[in-house]
Amino acid sequence: MNLLSLLFSLHGRIGRGQYWLGYLVLLALAVVSWLALFAGLGNESIPLLLVPIALLPFSLWIAICVMGKRYHDRGKSAWWILICLIPVVGGIWQFIELGLLRGDDGTNGYGPDPAFSFNVAGDIEALRRQAGHGAGNAVTAVARTAAPQPHAHYANSRPVFGKRV
Repeated sequence: MNLLSLLFSLHGRIGRGQYWLGYLVLLALAVVSWLALFAGLGNESIPLLLVPIALLPFSLWIAICVMGKRYHDRGKSAWWILICLIPVVGGIWQFIELGLLRGDDGTNGYGPDPAFSFNVAGDIEALRRQAGHGAGNAVTAVARTAAPQPHAHYANSRPVFGKRV
């Protein structure tokens, strides 16, 4: 997931690492807002005082997107964001659930597990196209290859250790 999708999309799931990355971006926006606010107060500069007001909608949208995708990873609706409206308890709840607890294993109703949602063959194909090469048949064939199936003789029998069959 790229940074723009992480920060501005409501769809999908993100893990704890991406969640904390999103909050680092929010922290950077908060620092810029505070610096502009304090610089504007000292100089009585109206444009600098408008910076925090201009950044507020972006910060709120980023927070909603990041928390919503993290709740999706936990198998819950993004409406759980509203739990932060409960004083003290809501903030502690979100810190623990979103920042510390693991997400659902495997695919849930909101998408594939972000820990295992990579497509190496698709990434190689995209890099080939970007470099100006045509579609690679070998890469496509590798992407479509099925996992090997167990030998038919051993598939339905009990495991035998130390004996030749």
